Amino acid sequence: MRLSGFRFSKKTGNFTIKDDAVRYAELKQADPLMMGMCEERLLPEGLIRGGVIQDFDTLSLILDECVSEWGIKGRKVRFTVPDSHVVIRKVSVPGDLIDDEIRGHLYVEIGSSIHLPFDEAVFDYIVTGRTDKELHLLLFASSEELVRSYSDLFDSAGLKPDAADISPLCQYRFYLNQKTKVNHASSVMLIQYDLSGVNLSIFQHEQPVFMRNIEVEKNVRESERVSGTMTAEEFRLQANEIIKEIDHVLNFYRFSLNQGNDEVSSFILTGDHPLLHEAERLLAERYDYPVDSLKNAQAESPNKTPLPASFYLTAGLALKEVR
Repeated sequence: MRLSGFRFSKKTGNFTIKDDAVRYAELKQADPLMMGMCEERLLPEGLIRGGVIQDFDTLSLILDECVSEWGIKGRKVRFTVPDSHVVIRKVSVPGDLIDDEIRGHLYVEIGSSIHLPFDEAVFDYIVTGRTDKELHLLLFASSEELVRSYSDLFDSAGLKPDAADISPLCQYRFYLNQKTKVNHASSVMLIQYDLSGVNLSIFQHEQPVFMRNIEVEKNVRESERVSGTMTAEEFRLQANEIIKEIDHVLNFYRFSLNQGNDEVSSFILTGDHPLLHEAERLLAERYDYPVDSLKNAQAESPNKTPLPASFYLTAGLALKEVR
């Protein structure tokens, strides 16, 4: 199963499943962005932890209900792989390999010269450069067992899992859809601040070249998500720990990966956390970089209201078919 690299018909549905919620969307049109369908089901705590399915049977029953209520049985679907189980790595392969040989070469090298934190991997790649001696690739990989568990989940609900993608690519795809002018030469950090965790990824020339996932204490439970009982002060303490990690990543990217020759020049802030506006304020206080929170996104829900920020990821997955 490939992680990316396909295009699909408009009949393909799009699922993003987090520890706390299942979201589904279908694209109506890309410019201006309009969704033909948007559905959400909040999940009881403990069914999924850190992206790993803990109670397959209960989650399967819930998904069955969603499929029936939303009228999507038999639909071809794509889905996102949990951030905590995705690896992005720059690798080089012999320059004399032709395109049809690259994947086979990677199958052989993964586990020997290319070391990944899973016993069996599912992967995709992008060729980023060529010389006479080497091909430079960007490798995206995840656990085959984990991806298969989600594929089996969709199969059990009468859906047809067709491909998987990674959330940084989906979020950045949404960002590009919303922007008429983007400085592709500058490096940007995409911060996905969700209830279930924070994902930091750095894009260089429209490609994710670095990614780090941070698990956070989930202080906002399902009931609190509705009532909003997490205080700004509680969130500030949590966000300050995240900012320390951002500092580490910025320095690592600038000095360790690029020897001082490149650095992040701006932030993109997105995610499903209800206090995302507080995160934007804290980032603006801490850094001189511009922060784009996409709060003026021109994206429409099926009922003609603005698309909630919690659906930007799913919309970005749906936009895969038009990019």
